[in-house]
Amino acid sequence: MDKISQLPDDLLIKILSLFPTKDVVAMRVLSKRWMSLWTLVPRLIFGVHPEEDDDREEEDAKSDENDHCSHFVYGTLLLHKAPVLERFHLNRVSGCTASEIDLWVRIAVDRFVRDLKIRFFPEYGIIRLPSTLFRCETLETLELRKVIISDVPSRVSFKSLKTFRLLFVKYPDEESFVRIISDCPVLEDLVVETCHDDNVELTIVDYFGELKLLGNNNNLPQVIEANLLSVSCHAKVLESFSRLNRISLCLPEEVQYPTGIVLSQLVCLEICSCEDNWTNMLVSVLQHSPKLKALKLALNHSVSEDRKLFWTQPSCVPQCLLCHLETFEWRGYGGTTEEVEKEVAIYILNNASRLVTATIYYPESFELERKRRMFKELEVVSRGSRSCKLTMG
Repeated sequence: MDKISQLPDDLLIKILSLFPTKDVVAMRVLSKRWMSLWTLVPRLIFGVHPEEDDDREEEDAKSDENDHCSHFVYGTLLLHKAPVLERFHLNRVSGCTASEIDLWVRIAVDRFVRDLKIRFFPEYGIIRLPSTLFRCETLETLELRKVIISDVPSRVSFKSLKTFRLLFVKYPDEESFVRIISDCPVLEDLVVETCHDDNVELTIVDYFGELKLLGNNNNLPQVIEANLLSVSCHAKVLESFSRLNRISLCLPEEVQYPTGIVLSQLVCLEICSCEDNWTNMLVSVLQHSPKLKALKLALNHSVSEDRKLFWTQPSCVPQCLLCHLETFEWRGYGGTTEEVEKEVAIYILNNASRLVTATIYYPESFELERKRRMFKELEVVSRGSRSCKLTMG
Protein backbone atom coordinates (compact mmCIF):
# COMPACT_ATOMS: atom_id res chain seq x y z
CA MET A 1 0.00 0.00 0.00
CA ASP A 2 2.94 2.34 0.72
CA LYS A 3 4.08 2.02 -2.91
CA ILE A 4 0.61 2.81 -4.21
CA SER A 5 0.34 5.84 -1.94
CA GLN A 6 3.51 7.22 -3.44
CA LEU A 7 1.85 7.52 -6.84
CA PRO A 8 0.74 11.01 -7.97
CA ASP A 9 -2.85 12.05 -7.26
CA ASP A 10 -3.87 12.09 -10.92
CA LEU A 11 -2.83 8.47 -11.37
CA LEU A 12 -4.48 7.34 -8.15
CA ILE A 13 -7.73 9.01 -9.21
CA LYS A 14 -7.61 7.16 -12.54
CA ILE A 15 -7.12 3.87 -10.67
CA LEU A 16 -10.01 4.58 -8.32
CA SER A 17 -12.20 5.44 -11.31
CA LEU A 18 -12.08 1.79 -12.37
CA PHE A 19 -14.04 0.63 -9.30
CA PRO A 20 -17.70 0.94 -8.28
CA THR A 21 -18.35 3.88 -5.98
CA LYS A 22 -19.13 1.53 -3.09
CA ASP A 23 -15.58 0.15 -3.22
CA VAL A 24 -14.01 3.56 -3.81
CA VAL A 25 -15.63 4.99 -0.68
CA ALA A 26 -14.57 1.94 1.33
CA MET A 27 -10.94 2.48 0.29
CA ARG A 28 -10.76 5.78 2.15
CA VAL A 29 -9.83 3.88 5.33
CA LEU A 30 -6.62 2.60 3.74
CA SER A 31 -4.74 5.87 4.12
CA LYS A 32 -5.22 9.37 5.51
CA ARG A 33 -4.32 10.69 2.09
CA TRP A 34 -7.18 8.65 0.56
CA MET A 35 -9.72 10.15 2.97
CA SER A 36 -10.20 13.09 0.64
CA LEU A 37 -8.77 11.66 -2.58
CA TRP A 38 -11.85 9.56 -3.35
CA THR A 39 -14.01 12.70 -3.42
CA LEU A 40 -12.21 13.82 -6.59
CA VAL A 41 -12.98 10.68 -8.60
CA PRO A 42 -14.98 11.88 -11.66
CA ARG A 43 -17.03 8.70 -11.97
CA LEU A 44 -19.88 7.75 -9.65
CA ILE A 45 -21.30 4.28 -10.28
CA PHE A 46 -23.91 3.04 -7.83
CA GLY A 47 -24.88 -0.61 -7.93
CA VAL A 48 -24.12 -3.37 -10.43
CA HIS A 49 -25.32 -3.41 -14.04
CA PRO A 50 -28.47 -5.64 -14.13
CA GLU A 51 -27.10 -7.80 -16.93
CA GLU A 52 -23.94 -8.55 -14.95
CA ASP A 53 -25.67 -10.29 -12.08
CA ASP A 54 -29.03 -11.64 -13.23
CA ASP A 55 -28.17 -15.07 -11.83
CA ARG A 56 -27.32 -13.97 -8.30
CA GLU A 57 -29.34 -15.16 -5.35
CA GLU A 58 -32.13 -12.89 -4.12
CA GLU A 59 -30.26 -12.28 -0.89
CA ASP A 60 -27.24 -10.96 -2.79
CA ALA A 61 -29.46 -8.72 -4.89
CA LYS A 62 -30.97 -7.17 -1.76
CA SER A 63 -27.51 -6.59 -0.40
CA ASP A 64 -26.58 -4.82 -3.62
CA GLU A 65 -29.64 -2.58 -3.33
CA ASN A 66 -28.37 -1.40 0.02
CA ASP A 67 -25.15 -0.30 -1.67
CA HIS A 68 -26.91 2.47 -3.53
CA CYS A 69 -29.86 3.20 -1.26
CA SER A 70 -30.86 6.79 -0.84
CA HIS A 71 -28.67 7.74 2.12
CA PHE A 72 -25.55 6.30 0.47
CA VAL A 73 -26.11 8.27 -2.75
CA TYR A 74 -26.97 11.41 -0.80
CA GLY A 75 -23.90 11.07 1.41
CA THR A 76 -21.60 10.47 -1.55
CA LEU A 77 -22.88 13.48 -3.50
CA LEU A 78 -22.66 15.66 -0.39
CA LEU A 79 -18.95 14.92 0.04
CA HIS A 80 -18.04 14.65 -3.62
CA LYS A 81 -15.89 17.50 -4.97
CA ALA A 82 -14.99 16.64 -8.57
CA PRO A 83 -15.96 19.67 -10.73
CA VAL A 84 -16.86 17.46 -13.72
CA LEU A 85 -18.72 14.15 -13.66
CA GLU A 86 -17.56 11.91 -16.49
CA ARG A 87 -20.01 9.19 -15.46
CA PHE A 88 -23.05 9.04 -13.22
CA HIS A 89 -24.67 5.58 -13.19
CA LEU A 90 -27.64 4.51 -11.08
CA ASN A 91 -28.07 0.73 -11.39
CA ARG A 92 -30.86 -1.24 -9.72
CA VAL A 93 -32.50 1.90 -8.34
CA SER A 94 -35.84 0.24 -7.61
CA GLY A 95 -35.79 1.49 -4.00
CA CYS A 96 -35.40 5.17 -4.92
CA THR A 97 -38.20 7.70 -5.35
CA ALA A 98 -38.82 9.87 -8.38
CA SER A 99 -38.02 13.06 -6.42
CA GLU A 100 -34.69 11.61 -5.25
CA ILE A 101 -33.62 10.68 -8.76
CA ASP A 102 -34.72 14.10 -9.97
CA LEU A 103 -32.43 15.79 -7.40
CA TRP A 104 -29.46 13.54 -8.14
CA VAL A 105 -29.74 14.13 -11.88
CA ARG A 106 -29.92 17.89 -11.28
CA ILE A 107 -26.64 17.68 -9.38
CA ALA A 108 -25.08 15.60 -12.17
CA VAL A 109 -26.16 18.12 -14.81
CA ASP A 110 -24.78 20.98 -12.72
CA ARG A 111 -21.45 19.14 -12.75
CA PHE A 112 -21.41 18.83 -16.53
CA VAL A 113 -22.19 15.10 -16.66
CA ARG A 114 -21.11 13.34 -19.85
CA ASP A 115 -22.36 9.78 -19.31
CA LEU A 116 -25.67 9.26 -17.49
CA LYS A 117 -27.40 5.92 -16.98
CA ILE A 118 -30.50 5.11 -14.94
CA ARG A 119 -31.47 1.46 -14.79
CA PHE A 120 -34.38 -0.03 -12.89
CA PHE A 121 -34.33 -3.78 -12.28
CA PRO A 122 -36.25 -6.05 -12.17
CA GLU A 123 -39.41 -3.90 -11.94
CA TYR A 124 -40.21 -0.64 -13.66
CA GLY A 125 -39.76 2.64 -11.83
CA ILE A 126 -41.34 6.07 -12.32
CA ILE A 127 -38.84 8.88 -12.73
CA ARG A 128 -39.15 12.64 -13.05
CA LEU A 129 -36.23 14.05 -14.95
CA PRO A 130 -35.32 17.74 -14.53
CA SER A 131 -35.87 19.98 -17.54
CA THR A 132 -32.17 20.94 -17.41
CA LEU A 133 -31.26 17.40 -18.43
CA PHE A 134 -33.16 17.73 -21.71
CA ARG A 135 -31.01 20.73 -22.59
CA CYS A 136 -27.72 19.43 -21.20
CA GLU A 137 -24.95 20.44 -23.61
CA THR A 138 -22.23 18.21 -22.12
CA LEU A 139 -24.15 14.92 -22.18
CA GLU A 140 -22.63 12.44 -24.64
CA THR A 141 -24.18 9.15 -23.46
CA LEU A 142 -27.66 8.62 -22.03
CA GLU A 143 -29.22 5.27 -21.16
CA LEU A 144 -32.59 4.68 -19.54
CA ARG A 145 -33.72 1.14 -18.71
CA LYS A 146 -37.14 0.04 -17.45
CA VAL A 147 -38.18 3.54 -16.50
CA ILE A 148 -41.54 5.26 -16.75
CA ILE A 149 -40.97 8.89 -17.75
CA SER A 150 -43.62 11.05 -16.13
CA ASP A 151 -43.07 14.18 -18.21
CA VAL A 152 -41.10 15.46 -21.19
CA PRO A 153 -40.70 19.23 -21.67
CA SER A 154 -41.74 20.91 -24.90
CA ARG A 155 -38.15 21.88 -25.65
CA VAL A 156 -35.58 19.09 -25.88
CA SER A 157 -32.07 19.51 -27.25
CA PHE A 158 -29.14 17.12 -26.89
CA LYS A 159 -26.42 19.00 -28.76
CA SER A 160 -23.54 16.68 -27.79
CA LEU A 161 -25.35 13.35 -27.42
CA LYS A 162 -23.66 10.56 -29.40
CA THR A 163 -25.03 7.41 -27.72
CA PHE A 164 -28.71 7.12 -26.77
CA ARG A 165 -30.21 3.91 -25.39
CA LEU A 166 -33.90 3.69 -24.50
CA LEU A 167 -34.49 0.16 -23.22
CA PHE A 168 -38.04 -0.85 -22.27
CA VAL A 169 -38.97 2.75 -21.56
CA LYS A 170 -42.59 3.88 -21.16
CA TYR A 171 -43.41 7.41 -22.33
CA PRO A 172 -46.31 9.75 -21.51
CA ASP A 173 -47.36 9.57 -25.18
CA GLU A 174 -45.96 9.10 -28.67
CA GLU A 175 -45.26 12.82 -29.08
CA SER A 176 -43.03 12.69 -26.01
CA PHE A 177 -40.88 10.05 -27.58
CA VAL A 178 -40.60 12.05 -30.80
CA ARG A 179 -39.48 15.12 -28.84
CA ILE A 180 -36.84 13.16 -26.95
CA ILE A 181 -35.01 12.14 -30.13
CA SER A 182 -35.95 15.12 -32.29
CA ASP A 183 -32.84 17.25 -31.77
CA CYS A 184 -29.71 15.10 -31.60
CA PRO A 185 -27.52 16.59 -34.35
CA VAL A 186 -24.39 14.48 -33.67
CA LEU A 187 -26.07 11.22 -32.64
CA GLU A 188 -24.15 8.14 -33.78
CA ASP A 189 -25.72 5.29 -31.80
CA LEU A 190 -29.44 5.00 -31.08
CA VAL A 191 -30.90 1.85 -29.55
CA VAL A 192 -34.60 1.56 -28.81
CA GLU A 193 -36.04 -1.59 -27.32
CA THR A 194 -39.80 -1.44 -26.86
CA CYS A 195 -41.95 -3.12 -24.24
CA HIS A 196 -45.17 -4.96 -24.99
CA ASP A 197 -47.52 -2.55 -23.23
CA ASP A 198 -46.07 0.84 -24.15
CA ASN A 199 -48.18 3.43 -25.96
CA VAL A 200 -45.87 4.25 -28.84
CA GLU A 201 -45.87 2.66 -32.29
CA LEU A 202 -42.17 2.37 -33.01
CA THR A 203 -39.76 0.53 -35.14
CA ILE A 204 -38.37 -2.35 -33.10
CA VAL A 205 -34.66 -2.57 -33.60
CA ASP A 206 -31.93 -5.08 -32.99
CA TYR A 207 -30.00 -4.60 -29.76
CA PHE A 208 -26.78 -6.07 -31.11
CA GLY A 209 -24.33 -4.51 -33.55
CA GLU A 210 -22.49 -1.25 -33.82
CA LEU A 211 -25.44 0.95 -34.57
CA LYS A 212 -29.19 0.65 -34.69
CA LEU A 213 -31.91 3.08 -35.51
CA LEU A 214 -35.62 3.45 -36.02
CA GLY A 215 -37.33 5.41 -38.75
CA ASN A 216 -39.55 8.47 -39.00
CA ASN A 217 -36.95 10.99 -37.88
CA ASN A 218 -35.13 13.28 -40.27
CA ASN A 219 -32.95 15.09 -37.71
CA LEU A 220 -30.26 12.45 -37.24
CA PRO A 221 -27.74 13.39 -39.94
CA GLN A 222 -24.78 11.51 -38.44
CA VAL A 223 -26.41 8.07 -38.36
CA ILE A 224 -24.75 5.85 -40.98
CA GLU A 225 -25.72 2.30 -40.02
CA ALA A 226 -29.05 0.71 -39.15
CA ASN A 227 -30.07 -2.78 -38.16
CA LEU A 228 -33.82 -3.24 -38.55
CA LEU A 229 -35.07 -6.56 -37.29
CA SER A 230 -38.78 -5.95 -37.52
CA VAL A 231 -40.91 -2.95 -38.17
CA SER A 232 -44.41 -1.92 -37.28
CA CYS A 233 -46.58 -2.12 -40.39
CA HIS A 234 -47.46 1.53 -39.72
CA ALA A 235 -43.86 2.69 -40.01
CA LYS A 236 -42.57 4.18 -43.25
CA VAL A 237 -39.62 1.89 -43.57
CA LEU A 238 -36.32 3.33 -44.77
CA GLU A 239 -37.84 6.76 -45.33
CA SER A 240 -35.38 8.39 -42.98
CA PHE A 241 -32.35 6.40 -44.03
CA SER A 242 -31.25 7.95 -47.30
CA ARG A 243 -27.77 8.68 -45.92
CA LEU A 244 -27.04 5.25 -44.55
CA ASN A 245 -24.02 3.35 -45.81
CA ARG A 246 -24.76 0.07 -43.99
CA ILE A 247 -28.11 -1.57 -43.32
CA SER A 248 -29.41 -4.95 -42.21
CA LEU A 249 -33.05 -5.82 -42.90
CA CYS A 250 -35.46 -8.44 -41.66
CA LEU A 251 -38.90 -7.08 -42.38
CA PRO A 252 -42.38 -8.57 -42.11
CA GLU A 253 -44.28 -9.37 -45.29
CA GLU A 254 -46.60 -6.35 -45.12
CA VAL A 255 -43.76 -3.81 -45.16
CA GLN A 256 -43.23 -2.24 -48.56
CA TYR A 257 -40.28 -0.27 -49.91
CA PRO A 258 -41.21 3.46 -49.84
CA THR A 259 -41.75 5.10 -53.21
CA GLY A 260 -39.08 7.53 -54.37
CA ILE A 261 -36.49 6.75 -51.67
CA VAL A 262 -32.96 6.34 -53.03
CA LEU A 263 -30.25 4.98 -50.72
CA SER A 264 -27.56 6.97 -52.46
CA GLN A 265 -24.81 6.27 -49.89
CA LEU A 266 -25.54 2.60 -49.19
CA VAL A 267 -22.50 0.37 -49.72
CA CYS A 268 -23.25 -2.66 -47.49
CA LEU A 269 -26.56 -4.50 -47.40
CA GLU A 270 -27.70 -7.57 -45.47
CA ILE A 271 -31.16 -9.07 -45.95
CA CYS A 272 -32.61 -11.93 -43.92
CA SER A 273 -34.31 -14.54 -46.11
CA CYS A 274 -36.79 -15.80 -43.50
CA GLU A 275 -39.84 -13.96 -44.87
CA ASP A 276 -41.72 -15.33 -47.88
CA ASN A 277 -41.41 -12.04 -49.78
CA TRP A 278 -37.75 -11.28 -49.05
CA THR A 279 -36.91 -11.41 -52.75
CA ASN A 280 -39.23 -8.44 -53.42
CA MET A 281 -37.42 -6.34 -50.79
CA LEU A 282 -34.08 -7.44 -52.23
CA VAL A 283 -34.99 -6.28 -55.73
CA SER A 284 -36.36 -2.96 -54.43
CA VAL A 285 -33.25 -2.16 -52.40
CA LEU A 286 -30.91 -3.17 -55.24
CA GLN A 287 -32.78 -0.93 -57.66
CA HIS A 288 -32.46 2.04 -55.29
CA SER A 289 -28.86 1.55 -54.09
CA PRO A 290 -26.65 2.62 -56.99
CA LYS A 291 -23.36 2.44 -55.02
CA LEU A 292 -23.82 -0.90 -53.28
CA LYS A 293 -20.53 -2.81 -52.98
CA ALA A 294 -21.31 -5.66 -50.57
CA LEU A 295 -24.40 -7.87 -50.46
CA LYS A 296 -25.12 -10.51 -47.82
CA LEU A 297 -28.14 -12.81 -47.75
CA ALA A 298 -28.66 -14.79 -44.55
CA LEU A 299 -31.27 -17.09 -43.08
CA ASN A 300 -31.21 -15.82 -39.49
CA HIS A 301 -34.51 -17.28 -38.29
CA SER A 302 -36.32 -20.60 -38.55
CA VAL A 303 -38.78 -21.14 -41.40
CA SER A 304 -41.37 -23.76 -42.29
CA GLU A 305 -40.30 -26.49 -44.68
CA ASP A 306 -43.30 -26.00 -46.96
CA ARG A 307 -43.08 -22.23 -47.37
CA LYS A 308 -43.57 -20.73 -50.84
CA LEU A 309 -41.11 -18.29 -52.34
CA PHE A 310 -41.59 -16.15 -55.43
CA TRP A 311 -38.99 -14.48 -57.62
CA THR A 312 -39.67 -11.87 -60.27
CA GLN A 313 -36.57 -10.93 -62.20
CA PRO A 314 -36.10 -7.15 -62.53
CA SER A 315 -36.99 -5.71 -65.93
CA CYS A 316 -33.57 -4.04 -66.04
CA VAL A 317 -30.36 -4.87 -64.22
CA PRO A 318 -29.80 -2.63 -61.17
CA GLN A 319 -26.93 -0.17 -61.56
CA CYS A 320 -25.15 -1.47 -58.47
CA LEU A 321 -24.78 -4.93 -60.09
CA LEU A 322 -23.39 -3.46 -63.28
CA CYS A 323 -20.96 -0.98 -61.74
CA HIS A 324 -20.17 -1.48 -58.06
CA LEU A 325 -20.99 -4.81 -56.37
CA GLU A 326 -17.73 -6.50 -55.35
CA THR A 327 -18.68 -8.93 -52.57
CA PHE A 328 -21.56 -11.40 -52.44
CA GLU A 329 -22.20 -13.74 -49.51
CA TRP A 330 -25.10 -16.10 -48.91
CA ARG A 331 -25.49 -17.89 -45.57
CA GLY A 332 -28.04 -20.67 -45.25
CA TYR A 333 -28.35 -21.14 -49.00
CA GLY A 334 -30.61 -24.12 -49.66
CA GLY A 335 -31.10 -23.88 -53.41
CA THR A 336 -34.59 -25.33 -52.98
CA THR A 337 -38.08 -23.88 -52.36
CA GLU A 338 -39.09 -24.30 -56.01
CA GLU A 339 -35.46 -23.45 -56.89
CA VAL A 340 -36.15 -19.75 -56.26
CA GLU A 341 -32.96 -19.40 -54.21
CA LYS A 342 -30.98 -20.94 -57.04
CA GLU A 343 -32.52 -18.51 -59.54
CA VAL A 344 -31.61 -15.53 -57.34
CA ALA A 345 -28.01 -16.73 -56.96
CA ILE A 346 -27.67 -17.29 -60.71
CA TYR A 347 -29.12 -13.85 -61.48
CA ILE A 348 -26.57 -12.12 -59.25
CA LEU A 349 -23.65 -14.16 -60.62
CA ASN A 350 -24.80 -13.49 -64.19
CA ASN A 351 -25.14 -9.73 -63.82
CA ALA A 352 -22.63 -8.55 -61.21
CA SER A 353 -19.95 -7.41 -63.67
CA ARG A 354 -17.55 -6.09 -60.99
CA LEU A 355 -17.90 -8.98 -58.58
CA VAL A 356 -14.64 -10.08 -56.93
CA THR A 357 -15.74 -12.74 -54.43
CA ALA A 358 -18.88 -14.83 -53.99
CA THR A 359 -19.13 -17.15 -50.98
CA ILE A 360 -21.91 -19.67 -50.46
CA TYR A 361 -22.63 -21.19 -47.04
CA TYR A 362 -24.99 -24.15 -46.83
CA PRO A 363 -27.12 -25.22 -43.85
CA GLU A 364 -25.17 -27.27 -41.31
CA SER A 365 -27.74 -30.05 -41.61
CA PHE A 366 -26.75 -30.70 -45.24
CA GLU A 367 -24.36 -33.58 -45.84
CA LEU A 368 -21.04 -32.73 -47.44
CA GLU A 369 -21.86 -34.57 -50.66
CA ARG A 370 -25.09 -32.62 -51.05
CA LYS A 371 -23.23 -29.33 -50.49
CA ARG A 372 -20.67 -30.22 -53.15
CA ARG A 373 -23.34 -31.19 -55.66
CA MET A 374 -25.22 -27.94 -55.14
CA PHE A 375 -22.02 -25.93 -55.32
CA LYS A 376 -21.13 -27.49 -58.69
CA GLU A 377 -24.50 -26.32 -60.03
CA LEU A 378 -23.40 -22.73 -59.34
CA GLU A 379 -19.82 -23.25 -60.48
CA VAL A 380 -20.91 -23.86 -64.07
CA VAL A 381 -23.04 -20.72 -64.17
CA SER A 382 -21.86 -17.98 -66.49
CA ARG A 383 -20.52 -15.04 -64.47
CA GLY A 384 -20.72 -11.40 -65.37
CA SER A 385 -17.29 -10.83 -63.87
CA ARG A 386 -14.33 -12.83 -65.19
CA SER A 387 -12.36 -12.11 -62.02
CA CYS A 388 -15.06 -13.41 -59.68
CA LYS A 389 -13.86 -16.14 -57.32
CA LEU A 390 -16.68 -18.45 -56.20
CA THR A 391 -16.03 -20.39 -52.99
CA MET A 392 -17.95 -22.68 -50.66
CA GLY A 393 -17.86 -21.51 -47.04
